[in-house]
Amino acid sequence: MGAFTAGEPLDREAFDRLVGELRPNLHRYCARMTGSVLDGEDVVHEAIVKAIEALSQTELIAHPEAWLFRIAHNAALDFLRHRARQDAAHADEDPDMIIDPLAVADDRQIAAASLRTFMRLPVAQRSSVILMDVLGYSLDEIGRVMGSSHQSRPASRPYAAARAGAGAG
Repeated sequence: MGAFTAGEPLDREAFDRLVGELRPNLHRYCARMTGSVLDGEDVVHEAIVKAIEALSQTELIAHPEAWLFRIAHNAALDFLRHRARQDAAHADEDPDMIIDPLAVADDRQIAAASLRTFMRLPVAQRSSVILMDVLGYSLDEIGRVMGSSHQSRPASRPYAAARAGAGAG
């Protein structure tokens, strides 16, 4: 994760530097979690506001980058829950089942179908994929962001072993 070390005091100036360095990755993460660049930007703003509020109540932050990503992760979860409630209240039929007879299958449609499939992954899996494959975080770093470790989940061990084996070759 990088520039900030464990146990370093995080005053407002250090916080501003941290946000400046992480903002592009925070946005990429949130945009992929929400499926929208605009919604991702809204979630990043919400996360930064929450982090500023929490900063005044927190004395020492062991892992500042993981702490900020954790706040962004939780803000994305809140957003997704809110959107799911709205969608459930307004949806009579599944929009994925509506076929436009005039539409031509092209790369955009394939990408949209892939995104819909990706968005159906459980949130924890989606988050882990984004953190690892898009942002390049290790399993330990993902564990700090998600509040768990890959050793604590037996089902994740084969995936972790496969990823480690792929990196060694």
